[in-house]
Amino acid sequence: MSTLDVVVILLGIVALGAAVALTLATVRMRRVTAEAELLVEDLQRTRAAFEEDAAAAFDELHRTVVRAGAQVDEVEALVDVAHAIGGRVDAATDVTYRALTSPVIKTVALASGTRRAARRLRPGRHDDPS
Repeated sequence: MSTLDVVVILLGIVALGAAVALTLATVRMRRVTAEAELLVEDLQRTRAAFEEDAAAAFDELHRTVVRAGAQVDEVEALVDVAHAIGGRVDAATDVTYRALTSPVIKTVALASGTRRAARRLRPGRHDDPS
């Protein structure tokens, strides 16, 4: 066997080893690719389920916001009514105060004056205790 024969045999062995290595790498890549495809399919199913759930949640949120807006309008109307009632009560209180204050003060003054006059008219008592 000549040197050329040995080199050809060694190159053949190296080529065979490279072919085996490439075959093993290809098989492993195929396996990894199949697993990745399964993961992608699972991810797509998860995304579709999420989209359905998110759409349902968004619809419910929209209905809730619409109901809350209507309730805010109702509360606003009630606050306006309460404010108007408060204004009327304040006005009625003011009118009542003005109507009753003067006669009550005059009545208290008259009663006080009458009491003092009665004390002075009593026999034997002419001092003013107040």
